[in-house]
Amino acid sequence: MKELSSIVETLPVSPEILAAVERVIAAELFHEQATSCGRKFGITGEVGEILVCQALGLQLVKDPRSEGFDAVDHQGCHVQIKTRRGESCELPKESGRLSKFSGHDFDYALMGILGRDYKLVEVWKADFARLNPIIAKHKRSNPTIRQFRSIATRVHP
Repeated sequence: MKELSSIVETLPVSPEILAAVERVIAAELFHEQATSCGRKFGITGEVGEILVCQALGLQLVKDPRSEGFDAVDHQGCHVQIKTRRGESCELPKESGRLSKFSGHDFDYALMGILGRDYKLVEVWKADFARLNPIIAKHKRSNPTIRQFRSIATRVHP
């Protein structure tokens, strides 16, 4: 079991953060409807990280870009979170690609699946050791949802 490193600054998903996320989602959905041409603000990743952390009791990393991971669990494990949202359908297509995985080390990755309304539908977990060979096969380090699920375990709900 790892100890939570005092070097990595984290924060809990507070009621204030959740309230802000609700407002951001409402604004995004209003914007999508108003433009009616597929324009988006690009909030899926950040919203997904917050919703996954809230659902699984993880701490958000204050500066994920410098750390190379997005969250820390109660055992101190470093977690990279990827999120996909359904856009044309309620859920994203299995062939859809995840965003690029960081080259930094992490203990495991979580994939959050959001519905069109940005509600968290499910979360999948894959250990780094099993995921890394799949990441390495892709020039852009971005496997498909199907590839991630093939080595992952559903952890929520």
